[in-house]
Amino acid sequence: MTHATFVLVLLLLQVSLSSAAADTLGEFSAYYSATTNGIRGTAERHLVKLKENNYRLNVSLEANLGGLEIGDLEQASEFSFTNGRIKPLTYSYQVSGVSSAVETVVFDWDAMLALSANEKQSWSVAINNNTLDELSYQLALALDIAVPGETIYSYETVDGDALDKSSFRVLGEEIISTPLGDFRCVKLERHREASSSRNTTIWLALDWSNLLARIEQTSAFGLDITLELTNALIAGQKVSPLTD
Repeated sequence: MTHATFVLVLLLLQVSLSSAAADTLGEFSAYYSATTNGIRGTAERHLVKLKENNYRLNVSLEANLGGLEIGDLEQASEFSFTNGRIKPLTYSYQVSGVSSAVETVVFDWDAMLALSANEKQSWSVAINNNTLDELSYQLALALDIAVPGETIYSYETVDGDALDKSSFRVLGEEIISTPLGDFRCVKLERHREASSSRNTTIWLALDWSNLLARIEQTSAFGLDITLELTNALIAGQKVSPLTD
């Protein structure tokens, strides 16, 4: 496996969630460790309130091999949140190191268009009222999970020159162990075509606003990847595991 492949695989691990009550979202900071085939990574995710009804969710991820940094990922979504609805405003991600990539999306809700661009070209994509970006849909999933009743949750996002669909299937509840301790979680599986060799399973901590506790993924390259919670704060409160 090349270093570039690992950094690209880490892009698939972009799931960290926090739910909300009423018309406000609880600010949070969450920290994770990632491992695969001797390569280790660390990730941070932060939700910050910018002003009334406007928020920024950002991700930073660093991959290391033998103590040497081999790649970085920076991803961010700015959005408004009113009446329980997330409306993305801007989205960006940038990968640097042994592999590089840049993408931005600007949403024009008056024109119902999203201007999507990478290093080489740009596109104007028609959007719908429920369209999200590749980061904000993860918060939408946490909000939806907080109101039980569905078994499959689907989201439409802007992906390059087109709209993409991401679906998750609820598998049930489970108590899992992480470096931070044990958590009571809802277990979900990324819904893919039967012919796909990729598999993604996530566990969201039910007692902590559906914060991501663990993700396990088998990539298209056959790599087994694990991402686990190591520390977190939600609305200024330190996340703590279950006690005996």
